[in-house]
Amino acid sequence: MCGRVACSLNPETLCRACGYENATGKQQTISWTKSDIEYVPSTNIGPKDVLPCIVAGSHCGEENERVLCAMMWSMIPPWHEGDYRKHSLSTHNARLENIKNSKLYNSPLRNGQRCIIICEGYYEWKAGKTKNDTKQPYYIYANQRKEVEADDPLTWKDKWSEQDGWQGFKVLKMAGIFNKFKTKEDKMIYSCTIITTEANSVLSWLHNRVPLFINKEQDLRLWLNEELSIDEAIDKLNKLTLSKDDLNWHTVSTRVNNVLYKNEDCRKKTKAIGEKKSNSTSFMASWLKKGSAESAKRKTTETGKDDNRPTKITKEN
Repeated sequence: MCGRVACSLNPETLCRACGYENATGKQQTISWTKSDIEYVPSTNIGPKDVLPCIVAGSHCGEENERVLCAMMWSMIPPWHEGDYRKHSLSTHNARLENIKNSKLYNSPLRNGQRCIIICEGYYEWKAGKTKNDTKQPYYIYANQRKEVEADDPLTWKDKWSEQDGWQGFKVLKMAGIFNKFKTKEDKMIYSCTIITTEANSVLSWLHNRVPLFINKEQDLRLWLNEELSIDEAIDKLNKLTLSKDDLNWHTVSTRVNNVLYKNEDCRKKTKAIGEKKSNSTSFMASWLKKGSAESAKRKTTETGKDDNRPTKITKEN
C-alpha cells in the first residue's frame, strides 16, 4: 500500500532527474507539459494532491517520446459528476491482481493510459504489537550514493550531462495508470493510481503491500508503450522483482501522520517510538535515583547530626 509520498523537487529539476537514454544512445531530459492543475512540491503529499507522472507524449498532444504531467493522485471515475476532488472512491492504489477485471481500471489499461508516478520516497506505517500501540512511520526511498542523505536536500547534487545523465538524487518510479476527466469549466484533469503488489521479503516486515517499482529503463519503456496489449503489460509487471539493494528506509516522526503537516522534517530520520520510550524510562529512573539520594542528604543536613560523633550522656538526678 502507498498512501503518502514526498516529492519536493521543482518541475525543472524533475525534468533532469527523469531524463533517459534515447534511441541514439544519448542522455536527454524530458519536458513538463501544460496542465490545468498545479503540482506543488512537498514532503507530505496525500491522495487527491498532485504528483508528477511520466507519460507517452502522445497522450498530451506532444511530439516528444515522453513528458512529465501533473496528475491528481486518486483516479477520477469516468461516471463521476461535479467537483472532481469530491469523488468518494478510494482510488490512490490499485491491486495488480484485480486490475484487469476492474470496472474502473480496465478501460485506461485497454487504452494504453499507463504512467510512471514519480516521488523521492513514500511513507509506510508499521503496526505495533497490540491495537493500542502507536504505529511507527517509516520513510522508504531508493538507494543513493554514499554522500547523499535522503533526509537532507543539501547533500543532493543538481547535476546532469548528455554523457552521464542525471547525477543527483535518485527518485522512485512507480507503475501506474491514469485517466482524463473534463470538468464543466472545460478543464482537462489528469488523475492517476499507483499499482501495488504483494510484498516480498524486502518489505513484508513493514506491510503486506508495496508499490510496483520500475527501476530499469527497458522496463519503463515497455510499460509506457501504448501498443503493448493489456495481457503483455500485466505480464511484464508480474515479472518485476524487488531487490534488497533497490531501497533504503528509516523511521520518522509521527508528525507525518497529519497530511496537513508539510514541514521539511517530515522525512527527517528520528529514533523509533519504542527506542524513545526506552530512553525516557531510563532517564526517569536515573532522575528518581538522583532525587532520592539528594533528599537523603538534605535530611542529614537538616538534623545537624554527625553519625560519627559520640552521643552525649546526661546523668539523672
